[in-house]
Amino acid sequence: MFNLNDIVVNKKGQVCKITDITKMDVGVGVKDYFVLEPCYDKNNSLKFYIPIENSNYLRKALCREEIEDIISRLSEIKPIWFQNPKLRRVQFKELYDSGDPINILILIKSFEVKRKEFLNDKKSLSFTDENFLKEIKRNLFIEFSLGLNLPYNDVETILAENLNI
Repeated sequence: MFNLNDIVVNKKGQVCKITDITKMDVGVGVKDYFVLEPCYDKNNSLKFYIPIENSNYLRKALCREEIEDIISRLSEIKPIWFQNPKLRRVQFKELYDSGDPINILILIKSFEVKRKEFLNDKKSLSFTDENFLKEIKRNLFIEFSLGLNLPYNDVETILAENLNI
């Protein structure tokens, strides 16, 4: 169970703080909801409402020890790639939706390795792949930044060095 002020990650990978627990009726009867505010939301206007009964769509954000353990294992991560863009989208989305930070780092390494290969051939990642990569990096780097109490850019540097990308 989650509590007020817990830092959590929602199903979309967004790092949020539980700022309230409230009762609401949205047409299916009164239910208890977690009120989530994304971390690093500049204007603090965005809020998510998650029924407490659907708390399985949330996970606690990683703590420093968990992140350091993951970083210590980054050199073991191997990239994957699917030439078929539709298959790649489906497979990569499954990995991302698992919420497992290791799977997300596999995706980041895979995209970055492919980007380097493409640069050698004067090509680039597709628009869809590039946007997906930006989203997953942003969400994971925010989580690591909070857990390690480091600036976002430092997290990006640490991961790039340890992923050998």
